Amino acid sequence: MSMRASTGILYSITAFLTGFAAFSMMMQTVNGGPWSWWGPIMLGAAVLLMVAGFRALAPRLAVGWLAAIAAATPLAICTAFGTWPLRCWIFAAALGLSGWAILKADATIKHGDIAALSVSLLLVASWTSISVNTVHAYLSPNALNTSNVALVVLLFYWVLTIGVLVRAGITVFRSQSGGGFNHRIDRVGGAQ
Repeated sequence: MSMRASTGILYSITAFLTGFAAFSMMMQTVNGGPWSWWGPIMLGAAVLLMVAGFRALAPRLAVGWLAAIAAATPLAICTAFGTWPLRCWIFAAALGLSGWAILKADATIKHGDIAALSVSLLLVASWTSISVNTVHAYLSPNALNTSNVALVVLLFYWVLTIGVLVRAGITVFRSQSGGGFNHRIDRVGGAQ
């Protein structure tokens, strides 16, 4: 299996599982309630990571199609509930525009996988808040229903998310032909 295919599979699996977790949390009130922004942010980041996974698996797929996939995903979720409220359309438009912008920047810079790196950093931020709440509930003497299984599942999500972060970071920060972050300057002080 090529590195590109394994990267795409890692991104896609992480996106699917994180998206499922975000959607599940949005349906509950355990992590901040319905007024919390972490659920939609995490779901949006998971959708964008899924699109980055599709880009890794099919690099010739046009940015417009990938942005359309990002925009169509929330509409597909809303369709499962039989309604398309205004907030679903706004979320779909925001994801489509974000996906288009981040993938255009990725294609313009041509320096690794900035899309996956940026959304994995967003996932790390969202998982941090959830992890702190879960560990606090687990260590609290008044813990109602926190078991070791919750910590194991949380650790599994962290392993996936950090795996994506490391893989995307490697592709972004590695040396590429013609420069990049690791480009060495041969002449110092402006000497020709």
